[in-house]
Amino acid sequence: MIKNKLTSFILNKKKTNFFIYGFGQVFNLLSPLVVAPKIILICGEAGFGKVGLAFAFCLFLMLIVDYAFDIKGTKEVSENRNSSQKLQKILNTAIFTKLILFVFALLISVTLIFSIDFFNQERDLFLFALTIVFAQVFNPVWFLQGIENFKLVSFLNIFSKTIYVILVFCLVNHKNDYIFVNFFLGISSFIFNFFGLLVIKRKYNFQIVLPNYLVVRKIIQNDFSFCVSQLFLSVRQLSPLVLTSFFLGFSIAGQYKIIEQIISLCRTFLQVFLKFFYSSACLKYVNNPQNGLMYWKKYSLISASIISFFLLGIFLFSDQVLRFFQLSATAIFQLSTLFKISLLVSLLMAVTLPLEQLMFIKEKHAKYIKTTIFVTLVNIALIVFFVNQFQLKAIVFSLIIAELLFILFYYIFTKATLKSKF
Repeated sequence: MIKNKLTSFILNKKKTNFFIYGFGQVFNLLSPLVVAPKIILICGEAGFGKVGLAFAFCLFLMLIVDYAFDIKGTKEVSENRNSSQKLQKILNTAIFTKLILFVFALLISVTLIFSIDFFNQERDLFLFALTIVFAQVFNPVWFLQGIENFKLVSFLNIFSKTIYVILVFCLVNHKNDYIFVNFFLGISSFIFNFFGLLVIKRKYNFQIVLPNYLVVRKIIQNDFSFCVSQLFLSVRQLSPLVLTSFFLGFSIAGQYKIIEQIISLCRTFLQVFLKFFYSSACLKYVNNPQNGLMYWKKYSLISASIISFFLLGIFLFSDQVLRFFQLSATAIFQLSTLFKISLLVSLLMAVTLPLEQLMFIKEKHAKYIKTTIFVTLVNIALIVFFVNQFQLKAIVFSLIIAELLFILFYYIFTKATLKSKF
C-alpha cells in the first residue's frame, strides 16, 4: 500500500515538482533567519538595521531591472514553452533589456548615494550591496518557472543561499563587517544565476543574439506603467524600514527589521508558493476559465491554511522567537505585544496575494496599477504623519490598513469572477 502510494507520488509530475521546488525554497526562506542572529550578535541591532536598509534599497532597484519579466515574462514563457525559437527570443530580449535597465538603475543609485548624506554616511554599505542588483540581471528563475524546470530552480536556490550563509558565518567577525553581508548575497547569487543561464543555453541550444532595438523599446514603453506600479508596491513594502531608519534611528530600525523578518518570510513563502502554480493557472484559465478559477481557489486555500498554522505557532511562542534574534530581556518585553499584533499583516497577506495573482490572471493590469499607487500613498502618509508620535506602532498599523485596502479593492475588481458560474 505504502509502496503504491510512493510510486503514484513519484509518477505524478506536478507533485514531484512541487516537492523539489518546495525543498529548494526552504533554503530561500530560512537563510535570512539563519544569518540574522549572527549579524545582531556581532554588529548589533543598529548594524542589522543598516543591512536591512541597504537590502531594501536594492529591492527597489531590482524592480527596475526586473521590469515586468517576473510576472508577464513567466506567463509568456508558459504559453510558448513548446517553441524553442520563441523561448530563445524571449530570454535574449529579457537579458539585454535588463542590462539596459541596470545601467539606468546604477546611475540612479550612485547619484543618491553620493548626493544625499543619509546614504553617503554608509557609502561602502550601499555600493557593495549593488552586486545584488547586478546579479538580478542574470536571474533565470522567472524563465525556469515558465517552463516548469523546478529542479534547476531548487539547485540554484540551495547552493547560492548555502554559500551566502557560509560566507556570513565565516567572514562577519567584527562590528563593521555588516557592510559585506549584502555583498556576499550578491556574489553568491551572481555565480549561480550565471550558471543557470549556461545550463539553459546548453539544454535548448540557444544562441546569444542581440535583440532588435525596436522590440526592446516597445517592451519598455508598453510595460512602463506596470513597472511604475511595481515600484510603488516596492515603496510600500520598503518605506517602513527606510522611514524608521530616518525618523527613529538605526537601532529602532533593527527592531523593526526583526518584525519585518516574519512578515518577509510569510510574504516570500506565499509568493513562491503561488508562483509555482501561476503558469499552470494562466494556461488552465485560457483553455477553460471555470477550471482555471477552481484551480486557483484550491491552491490559494492551501497557502492560506499553511500560513495560518505557522502564524499560530509564532504567536504562541513569540517570546522564544524574539530570543532567537539575540534580543535582551528588556527589548523583548518592549517589543512582545507589538510583535504579536504585527502577525496580522502576514495573515492578511494570505488573502491579498492570491487576489493579486487573480488580477494578473484576469489581466486587470490597469486597475491593479491604480490600486497599488493609491494604497502606497495612503501607507506612506500614515507613517509620515504618525511615526514620531506612535513610533513602531504607526508602522505596524499602517501596514495592517494597507493590506485591508488591498483586499477591499481586489475583491471589488474580481467579485464578478469569484461569484460567476461560467
